[in-house]
Amino acid sequence: MILPGLPKRVQFSDSNPEDMERAIPIENLYYLLCYSYDQLPERDLTNIDAENCPDSLNLLALALTRSIRSLAKKGLERQYLEKTEETPRLQGRVLVHESRRRLIDRQGRMLCIFDELSVDCPSNRILRGTCDLLVRAAGLSSQVRKEVRTARKMLLAVRPVRVTESMCARIRIHRNNRRYRMPIGICRLIIRVVMPNEKTGRFEFYDPLMEEMPALFENFVRNFAKIHLPQFKVSAMNIPWDGEFDEDTKAFIPIMRTDITLASKESKKILDCKFYKNALSNRYDREKVHSGHLYQLTAYLRNASIEPGWENVTGQLLYPAVQHNLDLKFILNSFSICVSSIDLDQHWEKIEEQLLSVLSS
Repeated sequence: MILPGLPKRVQFSDSNPEDMERAIPIENLYYLLCYSYDQLPERDLTNIDAENCPDSLNLLALALTRSIRSLAKKGLERQYLEKTEETPRLQGRVLVHESRRRLIDRQGRMLCIFDELSVDCPSNRILRGTCDLLVRAAGLSSQVRKEVRTARKMLLAVRPVRVTESMCARIRIHRNNRRYRMPIGICRLIIRVVMPNEKTGRFEFYDPLMEEMPALFENFVRNFAKIHLPQFKVSAMNIPWDGEFDEDTKAFIPIMRTDITLASKESKKILDCKFYKNALSNRYDREKVHSGHLYQLTAYLRNASIEPGWENVTGQLLYPAVQHNLDLKFILNSFSICVSSIDLDQHWEKIEEQLLSVLSS
């Protein structure tokens, strides 16, 4: 089942919509989202199909409702919030003068300020506010809209607020609330879809996955490797430049940071993910590997190989397959380099199998 409707296809970073000849199945987009936000996807893909998810907005809405159900089942995040209340039981800080001014002390009550553990915290307010946006948004299928309403009922104890992207950016994900990484990330994408354009004030269609796919693809591969390749230390690595410069000049030198590094005692690999429509460039009617991608990768390898233990580091360029199924291996500047592709337009089990083979090679 291929993603139909508007947008019919996930747009690649150097492509035009009318040139796109391949699409990613809607089920696979859901898997990519889950892995990108460091969460194992549910294997039951009920309602993740072309009928109930005709576009990216429906997919994001359905992914959010699943996340909210999972959070509610395991327990929503709670934080201590300051609360002011008239109460016959003294607690916290007692506002004596305010209580006397209101004459409530004569009724056996006092005005107190105290901390209360509550689900009405910023992270849950973002979830509730995003559900409110979705309920009013046009374009949701009837089944997805029904699931959004069901998820919103799980957040009735949370105060509704007007949500913005900046609110999502202020949420700090840590060990105790890491389950919120995916839902908050999805909320940020949904807000970009359904909020009116700031300049015109109109609601204009915008598919966030088109712009986010390069980062999602990179995060997907990195987190997939962390989960399925425990023998490697998987990280994004800062590589020091092999050069001589003073501190003033150093401030102008760009940071060299890899997409993904796979490191073990036996081997070291630098992996660069490129989400492009065309994995190969066309020059004089002949297809070539993008020269800029090779320049970047060889710069990583050359500077990383100076570090102790990294003398035999290898490199790999990884593309999503569109019109090519690449498996190129060669030596460049004495470094072993592999150019590979992953076909995202196939059953997910095949993608897992192919990606494990590519990363382990």
